[in-house]
Amino acid sequence: MFNFLKQDAFGIDLSDFSVKMARLKKDGEEIFLDNYCRCEIPSGLIEYGEIKEVDELAELIKKIFLTAKGKSIKTRNCIASLPETEAFIQLLKLPKMKDGEIAEAVKWETENNIPLSINEVYFDWQVIQPVKKDLEHTHVLVAAISKKQVDPYLAVFKKAGLNPLVFEVESIATARSLIRGGFSSEPVMIVDFGARRTSFIIFSGSAVQFTASSPISNFSLINDIAQFFDVSEEEARKLKIEIGLDRSREDGRVFEALKPGLEELVGKAKNYMDFYRTHGLPDHSETMNISKIILCGGGANLAGLAAFLENELTVSVELGNPWVNILKGSPGKIPELPYDQSIGYATVLGLALRGLK
Repeated sequence: MFNFLKQDAFGIDLSDFSVKMARLKKDGEEIFLDNYCRCEIPSGLIEYGEIKEVDELAELIKKIFLTAKGKSIKTRNCIASLPETEAFIQLLKLPKMKDGEIAEAVKWETENNIPLSINEVYFDWQVIQPVKKDLEHTHVLVAAISKKQVDPYLAVFKKAGLNPLVFEVESIATARSLIRGGFSSEPVMIVDFGARRTSFIIFSGSAVQFTASSPISNFSLINDIAQFFDVSEEEARKLKIEIGLDRSREDGRVFEALKPGLEELVGKAKNYMDFYRTHGLPDHSETMNISKIILCGGGANLAGLAAFLENELTVSVELGNPWVNILKGSPGKIPELPYDQSIGYATVLGLALRGLK
């Protein structure tokens, strides 16, 4: 998953309901979005990150090259995401040892920390430098995921005529696009509000420190509204988009419909913040308290969400900027991609950034 092949590649992000692609190009020191596209995935092809129909999904991916906005995508090299829910990500603190000994130590530590045999997973690792000097330990970020989960993704891409150079867990790609310069001296929580689930990512220093997910999602909130008002899913989606958490409209009833799900989301966030405060590695941060929350994902645009979370969690909450490590000027080179939509492209833009290397 941390493959360092130096070939030009685009990012591709598969979820239960959509496939997104993006390619970045360099012009001197400047990076710009060369092309991008998004295509809906019919229900049943992917369910909770598990691919159910390899052939149908491969045919769909073949077709979306024709819908790319910007220049045509000619390369078939790609950096592909893997679902967060099935991955194991951990920052290990190992005794100082020679480079040749780290790989064996990581193998044994990984097997001791996952519920699967090491032969049942693909795993990779990289040494991470802590914020504070540590002369006695080596810090290693490890990502592991079941072969049963990865192999169908590889099959899909191969059938679609693509050459995946790298498979990368979503949280690592998302952090790459949202954390300026890939470094934060204080811990930051990224809340990726997706269609089917919400991911919680804690990033500090130069690495992801913690990940977790919740079934509370854009889809579940729409369902809550539909049940509360006894309306169709389409009408519920319209109420969510047009009114959101505005208590002054519809007598505050849309807010009341959304409140239970959002309170559960707040409870999860509080638990993870408390867990990190007591179990995080202090070498990778100036403090153990979450300094701010960054929202991303398609559900992040829910009107009033940032203010609601900020009030409930008493920590600064902001909408993520997936261009923070890309744009340095010349926005005219970017194919039209409205900012409120681009926040849903955080993961695929992080993959595309990886594709530049």
